[in-house]
Amino acid sequence: MNLIQIQKSDLIVGQSLPWDLFDQEHRPILKRGHVIKTTDELNKLEESPLFRKESAAKQAHSGKIGLNFESMQLKVGHKLQLKLSSPAKEISGETNNSFYRTTLIGYVQDITLIVSMPASNESFLEGDQILVRLFSGKCVYSFTAYVDKIIKIPFKYLHLSFPKYILGQTIRKSRRVKCNIPASVADNPIPLTITDISATGAEIKATSLLGEPGTTIMLSFAIQILDKEVPLSIKSTIRSVKQINENGQETSCFGIEFNELESSQTFSLRSFIYQEIVENPYHAI
Repeated sequence: MNLIQIQKSDLIVGQSLPWDLFDQEHRPILKRGHVIKTTDELNKLEESPLFRKESAAKQAHSGKIGLNFESMQLKVGHKLQLKLSSPAKEISGETNNSFYRTTLIGYVQDITLIVSMPASNESFLEGDQILVRLFSGKCVYSFTAYVDKIIKIPFKYLHLSFPKYILGQTIRKSRRVKCNIPASVADNPIPLTITDISATGAEIKATSLLGEPGTTIMLSFAIQILDKEVPLSIKSTIRSVKQINENGQETSCFGIEFNELESSQTFSLRSFIYQEIVENPYHAI
């Protein structure tokens, strides 16, 4: 059964549910047709991630795939991200929305995953429910696990329960993510902001005209990949221009195509996009 996470805006007080609701472990919560009667009921539902079944047609269109553990092709040293998601801790306010970076040390099939202790090790306790996210190949994966055991000698690491249900999403080559990255153009003092980006282009906003379609520019900006800032200067072409009004101010939006990318630049852009999809899935376009 493939599930997709629903948005908070999909739930409305006084309206019946158009689908069955499930939690992260595929356990049913509410049946289709249930009416959310009060704001308190809605707020309680929104305390934990909610999912619904995805139609077969949409699965085929979106690239969702039925997954088992082998599908992820995990290897020792693979980078994972952990987020505390224990319902009891969420209700008490003990958790935050941070993902903690960790590394796969090894696994025993159907028994345990062994991962390094994240830097913020004081946040994890045995029995904690966590959300695990990673990307491998051209897919982003996520699953729920539990902290079965914390080992402290000779070094700190975690034993996680082996995943039972794995969700995966194929990342298209041109997948875009929302962002807010300051940028500049050579020989032009106009302040720019990149508002979405892919491995092949970007959308840029500016307070004045940067150029007409077909104009070639040298676009410079920096992206944050894990703890490292990566500066990029990319030869680009303006493909589209439109004017919009934001808060009473005229703003120019430019569709930019990246040209003559070096392999290292392509790798950095894709790494940034995958990272954003994993850490901030709602930024994906």
